[in-house]
Amino acid sequence: MSSAPARHFLGVDGLLAEARRRTGAVIAPLLERVEPRAAEVLAYQWGWVDAEGKRVPEGGQGRGKAVRAALVFAAARACGRADAGGDGLLPAGAAAVEMLHALSLLHDDVMDKDEVRRGRPAAWRVFGSDAVETAVRTLTPYALDLVFADSAEAPGQEARPGRAEGLRASVRAAGLLGHALVRLGQGQALDLALEDEPCPEVAATLRVHADKTGSLFACACALGATPETADDLAVFGEHLGMAFQIVDDVLGIWGDPAVTGKPAGADLTARKKSHPVAVALAPDPARADAAVPRRLRELYALCGPWTPAQRGEVRGLLDRSGARSVSGAAAREYERSALAALARVCPPSGEAGADLRALAAFAVGRSC
Repeated sequence: MSSAPARHFLGVDGLLAEARRRTGAVIAPLLERVEPRAAEVLAYQWGWVDAEGKRVPEGGQGRGKAVRAALVFAAARACGRADAGGDGLLPAGAAAVEMLHALSLLHDDVMDKDEVRRGRPAAWRVFGSDAVETAVRTLTPYALDLVFADSAEAPGQEARPGRAEGLRASVRAAGLLGHALVRLGQGQALDLALEDEPCPEVAATLRVHADKTGSLFACACALGATPETADDLAVFGEHLGMAFQIVDDVLGIWGDPAVTGKPAGADLTARKKSHPVAVALAPDPARADAAVPRRLRELYALCGPWTPAQRGEVRGLLDRSGARSVSGAAAREYERSALAALARVCPPSGEAGADLRALAAFAVGRSC
């Protein structure tokens, strides 16, 4: 249990701004070391530059939220891990987990042919699919290498006090990142396989969410945690990631494009088998209107893109199915499970876990 001193609470906006600032300080020097084309792709995906390479101001279009990085710093505060700027592994870990997330989005957009990301053309539309995939392969090892930068020594340099402990911490961080990377690959493979499933089970959709989103949220929380609190905070992160992704699925169908930065009903156009769609497609003897899942299955089985009328029909059927409320309830249940795991580290009434609780509320209550 943490005994950290009282501090000024930043609020969610402050937590996210802190995360963007501190991870940016790690990523900027990295971009000067990597192959120029890969650096251009990552700078664009990070939201630092536009399609012409011109600098984008803070808060401009294309910037990510940096929720995963914020979880690293919030988890460190929750468990009383000192973070006064001297622990370089925290910003390095936060930057690494955000970098893996950015690279996974680059890859997903190529595979899914999504043309818009955060209100502007997806990177593959700007640089081409081959350049983006090359950048992903080039940059992935650098993400894991970030956590060793603080423990590295020049040849012939005298060993610093505590170097062995620092190396062990770096190896642990690299292991967490490597495990998350493997799960990301597994999740993407299953996600692609579900595209050919006429009626995927809800459990299979949740498995994708666990591997593609829960994995990085769990990794982020474990990176910020002490070894004694890592398991519980990883569970918190995993379940919060599930809630976050289910909310993302709901927004992909019913979200306001002016807020989400995606075209209206983008996930419908792409026929993604997201959580609400899997819920609506599932046979349910208790459902009053059995014609809804039957007609949905017919529409999802059609070859070629839907006509505007068919797309409107799908949206109407999803509205009638009640899937939106079912998915919302599922997200809230994962949030409750996450907070129960957090309570094993930080009492709900205490200040130590306030940042993580605020991020949890944001993840489930957000509109973008």
